[in-house]
Amino acid sequence: MSNLSLRLIPSNLRRSCFVLDGIKSRTRNVHKVPSLQYPIEEGLGNFLPPLALKTVVEYQQGLLDRLNEEVKDTAEENMSVAQTVINTSTLRERTLAFNYASLALNNSFFLDHLKPPSSPDSDHEDKISIELLNHIRMFHGDLKQLKSTFSSAALSLFTNGFVWFVCDSNGVTGVLPTLGPGTLLVRSRTYMAKEGLSLGQKYSDPVVSPPNAPKPQTPAWSRVQPTPHPSPPGVLPSSPTSGISGTNTPSNPDPLRPRFLHTSAPFRSILNTTPASIFGSSSPTTTASMLNIGQVLYPLFCVSVHEHAWLSAGYGVWGREEWLRQFWKVLDWQKVSMSFQAVCGNHTASTI
Repeated sequence: MSNLSLRLIPSNLRRSCFVLDGIKSRTRNVHKVPSLQYPIEEGLGNFLPPLALKTVVEYQQGLLDRLNEEVKDTAEENMSVAQTVINTSTLRERTLAFNYASLALNNSFFLDHLKPPSSPDSDHEDKISIELLNHIRMFHGDLKQLKSTFSSAALSLFTNGFVWFVCDSNGVTGVLPTLGPGTLLVRSRTYMAKEGLSLGQKYSDPVVSPPNAPKPQTPAWSRVQPTPHPSPPGVLPSSPTSGISGTNTPSNPDPLRPRFLHTSAPFRSILNTTPASIFGSSSPTTTASMLNIGQVLYPLFCVSVHEHAWLSAGYGVWGREEWLRQFWKVLDWQKVSMSFQAVCGNHTASTI
């Protein structure tokens, strides 16, 4: 090999490295399902046995795969899922990207607050902090009544969605549903999760819904009239259409009424009459615990109400009720309690 060739090799190598660096710098980030804190092959008790948990995780990966395709060569290509929800929430032409991102965000939050039971009949209720337990007793009567209220809300959904347990900065707790890709995790262009805990930043706008969601109508017979709050520019209230006509005439503000309720007509009827308890009581429960919510809400945990979950778990088409019973055995109350403490801080001690 000539001396000229020897002298050229280093420069050629340098150019090759430069080209490789350029390729690496143009490589886009691809959303993938993060590792769970529990092994998929062992499942989550009778709530999500191994095959069912695998199905839920595959659903999550499917959402992310489709999101990756939707954001390819767009401004959201290298953004986080939460930032994608924020960026696309007001853009009608990006509805599909919003839907995939919001559902993936909700589903991840749902899975992140589950923990395998040590035995089929055990749960994690011994990990509930005394502060959270006291607030549950204060606003729901007891833990059993909270389960009834929460599960009744989930049973009342006649479409896919999520049911959330939330609190405000004063420790007031409540139950709220969202439909389809609606989410409580993003508010006022802020992601509600922080430092790995299910806590968030305060917000004062309605449930974030797909940008093309139709504006709902309020039925004349509806007794629940939440105080209206303006939506960000371009964001419509949440809402599956009900087909029920009526006028939207909110009542005067009342500090004892909820500030953040689902705005669709079907959910107002749900909030007015909660179905009978699936945890013992045969009579309908009151809606006080669902209505007694403050102005600043923080999601603490949620359940995904999607048919593929209980079907793959072996409960059949009509097995949602029994499936929901199993949810409480795998809920990670320790994590929920940590989030509650982070939200309320020392305020909990002064309110008990």
